Amino acid sequence: MVAEAFLYPFRDEADRSALAVLFACGLGTAIAGQLAVALYPATPWLVPALVTPLPLVAWAGYCRHVVAATVADRDAPLPSFGSVRDRLRDGLVLLAVTLAYLAVPAGALLVTVQGATRIDPATITLETGTVVLLGSTLTMFVALAVGYVYPAVVARRLDREDAPLFHPGGLLYVIRNPSYLVAWAAAMVVAFVGFGVSGQLFGGRGVPGLLAGLVAVYASVVAARLVGIGYVRSR
Repeated sequence: MVAEAFLYPFRDEADRSALAVLFACGLGTAIAGQLAVALYPATPWLVPALVTPLPLVAWAGYCRHVVAATVADRDAPLPSFGSVRDRLRDGLVLLAVTLAYLAVPAGALLVTVQGATRIDPATITLETGTVVLLGSTLTMFVALAVGYVYPAVVARRLDREDAPLFHPGGLLYVIRNPSYLVAWAAAMVVAFVGFGVSGQLFGGRGVPGLLAGLVAVYASVVAARLVGIGYVRSR
């Protein structure tokens, strides 16, 4: 499963032009973002600042498209990019679902951080230290639980449009399956690597920045494929 996901973008009949479009989206985001920073605080900085999210949303929309194609047919090759309008729509839908699910762990993290920063280190006692430790541990487990269920929710809604957004109980048969666990763990590692090199994409220049863009694009497609495969093999 994992090895197949890494070879997925290079399978026969795969539309590799989609990778080129994704790479262009990454570079477009980086260039527009750097231009906005360079022009700030002059008024023209608003133009590239407003343009920056568009290729990034389209990139996210294609990753959702890969998951949808895998859920529909696990043996299908890498799909074409399709129309920009469709990918922007997919990206906005994915962003909305992501924000809905991140609201809980983000809120828990905010409360924990605010509570910890208000404690004077000189007055920390066993009781306050225990509260901070428990709060941090709870936040970590909440974030982990949400992060584990979230990809399955995205895949299920692509599989069934009438699937509820906030009903993880209906996904127990998926999230308890070892295939989903392996796919989720592999996808998180790949996504972490892609996220790590994306800093070079936005901040690097020349060859390092181009190579980082290629790695980030490849990692995002592999991670999306792993999410789809994990769901399909577990449903």
